[in-house]
Amino acid sequence: MTGESAPLFEALLAVTQSILGAEHGQDALEAIAHGVSRAFGFRYVSIVAADSPESDMTRRVMLGWSDESKAERLGEIVSRSATREFLSPEFEVYPHCYYFPAERFVEWRHALYSGENDVGIERSAPNKWHERDSIALVLADASDTMFGYISIDGPEDGAVPNRATLTRMRIFADLVGLALANVRARVAEAARRALLESQARSQSEFLGIVAHEFRSPLAAIRGAAVLLETNFERLAEARRRELLQAISASTTRMSTLFDDFLLLSRVDAGSLALQNNIVDARLIVNEALGRMRSEHPSRRFSVRVPDELPKVRGDETRIVQVLCNVLSNAVRYSPGGTRIGVTLQAVRSYVRFSVRNRGPGIPDGERERLFTRFGQIGKHPDGTGIGLYLSRQLVELMGGQIDFESTPGDATTFWFSLPIAVKA
Repeated sequence: MTGESAPLFEALLAVTQSILGAEHGQDALEAIAHGVSRAFGFRYVSIVAADSPESDMTRRVMLGWSDESKAERLGEIVSRSATREFLSPEFEVYPHCYYFPAERFVEWRHALYSGENDVGIERSAPNKWHERDSIALVLADASDTMFGYISIDGPEDGAVPNRATLTRMRIFADLVGLALANVRARVAEAARRALLESQARSQSEFLGIVAHEFRSPLAAIRGAAVLLETNFERLAEARRRELLQAISASTTRMSTLFDDFLLLSRVDAGSLALQNNIVDARLIVNEALGRMRSEHPSRRFSVRVPDELPKVRGDETRIVQVLCNVLSNAVRYSPGGTRIGVTLQAVRSYVRFSVRNRGPGIPDGERERLFTRFGQIGKHPDGTGIGLYLSRQLVELMGGQIDFESTPGDATTFWFSLPIAVKA
């Protein structure tokens, strides 16, 4: 091994070890920048890289620049197509190694300038570095696909690298590029396995919840049907009616569960199509309250609607479903003798539907969990924990928002807003 090769080999080994030991991609890129600086004696090193073959490239590292420059330029998006045009074959000294001499200066908006003079200075000697000189080393994976590049400037010896040094630079960039690509592939594979395992667990949990939720109404139907079949003649008329009502209620419950779980699967798969119509919010409230009064005849509801109320844009069936979900929660978690209030009001460019009920309220810190899949606050025999999750998905798909305000031990108001329909 020659004297010039030994430092390069040591630097490459150190960088490779840092890449393999890095827990985050940014740590690996920082290690590469420092390795290039030490191995070849450059004060300024910048790395632009992408997280994946499909993602944008961004400026990730700026070694040697001021904090002000870093604050301004780190994180900027660098177009792949523009980069390929800039890395013109006429400047390619070796594959993946480009030298841009000041005499052939090309303006590029993503360039980093480390000098002090804008224009007009001449090269002091043929082999002396000019502050408008620059070098770019492409980072490529095993298929020779570019996923980033290293730009270097400011050689400590003040000289333009000779061809032997440029060759070593190219080899260095190729090897660390492959090492980085391999690490990224390994991390991506680990993430893919973790995702598959998580999906398998979620599917198992989902099937368990579905089985549990259907077990109760099925048991009620079976029990009532057996009693009617074996004791029909001996049962009083009132008892027969009671058993038939139990079958009807359990059947309705199962139908609702089936519809909710089917909708959940379509939402999660991204295959749900919604209508985008002009809808009268008053009719939404009337239909939803009609259902609630039919299902809960003992409960009291009040409505406040302004005389002038604009129409909204969305899917009428799904808006009714969201309002029924919110009303069902209000019924479920409030004492029987209390009133549930529904209010409509225009708020800026939205119409807000609000449902207020008295009850235990919602503890602080439970806001986000409440809108997750199966995220109930306390268990309830009639709740699955997906109503609010589905409501959020539906409202957001229609361009609205959903949230709540709650005072524990006093009252809770759930609201959702939908955009006002603008006349064409």
